[in-house]
Amino acid sequence: MGTGSSTPPPRFQVFVGFHTDVGRQRQKNEDALLEVGVPLGYLIAVADGMGGHDFGERAAALAVARLEAVARDELDDPRLVLDKGFREANAEIHAEAQQLGRTMGATCVAALISSGKLHVAHAGDARAYLFRASVLYPLTRDHSFVQEIADAKGPGVAGNLPSNFSHIVSRSLGTQPSVDVAIREPVALAAGDVVLLCSDGLTNMVEESRIRMTLAGATPREAAKRLVDMANEAGGQDNVTCIVARVDTEASLIDTALVGLNELRGMFVRTAEGHLHPIVNGIIDPASWTLAAVVLDLRNVQKGATCTLSTAEMGPIIYGKQTIQVPQSTEALVEMGARGMWRSDAKQSTPPAARDEKG
Repeated sequence: MGTGSSTPPPRFQVFVGFHTDVGRQRQKNEDALLEVGVPLGYLIAVADGMGGHDFGERAAALAVARLEAVARDELDDPRLVLDKGFREANAEIHAEAQQLGRTMGATCVAALISSGKLHVAHAGDARAYLFRASVLYPLTRDHSFVQEIADAKGPGVAGNLPSNFSHIVSRSLGTQPSVDVAIREPVALAAGDVVLLCSDGLTNMVEESRIRMTLAGATPREAAKRLVDMANEAGGQDNVTCIVARVDTEASLIDTALVGLNELRGMFVRTAEGHLHPIVNGIIDPASWTLAAVVLDLRNVQKGATCTLSTAEMGPIIYGKQTIQVPQSTEALVEMGARGMWRSDAKQSTPPAARDEKG
């Protein structure tokens, strides 16, 4: 019997932007988010806490922390990461609620990019979307009272329900001893796909058509910030959190001869602790039209700190219609207290995923 050779999955680079805000009508932000590289790939998650006071905030933090802990230990099965992570998070939150004599919980959505596929799980009304070829595809279905009425009686009936009914969820982490985790079949990814995870603070305030247009016309960092701003402009009735992840194949980036200044935001450095930080701007010498250096935003390392990184063999840069020449022999070094970084060198073969700050 002959043995056929299978084509290996594409190697993806993931560029991530995220933003979270308390909103216009809440006193505390009870949302939590997670974006981290794990053995099986790249994990992102958004949790929306319930319970008031500090309890909702605590539940959301427990949810994402447990997901990360499980993902760091699992080496074989992406589905198991999500299923086990959600179940352990549910048990941990429920046990703490019982101990405190309080009702506390969190809705949660998580996505794991692994071996060229997107794996998504959720409980509650936090959502996941896939933006591909100008179309916005919902990847989750709300576990909510309104959605259940829509399924049973039709969207017209659900649309006539009082607005406060939209906050009633039928599934969450921590409110019951066990949870039925919704895990969808994995989606094969393609270069250019954009994944959005968000709390209901966005989707209750901003129409999907506006979300689609925003994802189509901005970098992940810009899109995440703009979506949160749009929710606040519409009234900001709840905390709002967005994670936007764009995926590209390794080849789609390496084969590009010219890099625009906007693409500098997708480049990054890695600290000795393994944290990733984006390049946010370029310093141009107007006399010679050379890119003298790039500025890094390191506020996740040390609050308020920035530094400048010399360029090294990056190739031509496009600024408007002008081609900018880049130095070919400068060093790419930066002092950050704890030394260590990913060198800004276009000949590197597989840079890891970029991350963004909350803003």
